[in-house]
Amino acid sequence: MKRALAAALILGFLLVDFLFFHDILKPGEGITFPQYLTGLLSVPVILISGFFLLRGGGNIGTPDV
Repeated sequence: MKRALAAALILGFLLVDFLFFHDILKPGEGITFPQYLTGLLSVPVILISGFFLLRGGGNIGTPDV
């Protein structure tokens, strides 16, 4: 279940980032503060989720014993 959530987070943020960068390329399109925040938040979410998927289990933020 946790792996599915991590994969869904990665795919969701990649989709949102794709739509954001697609809008940037349109002439005359402005970038809003929420768009910047989404971009900034997507980096740590994708990194943490990817690390969780590659590491292979355990809870995020707690050591494996």
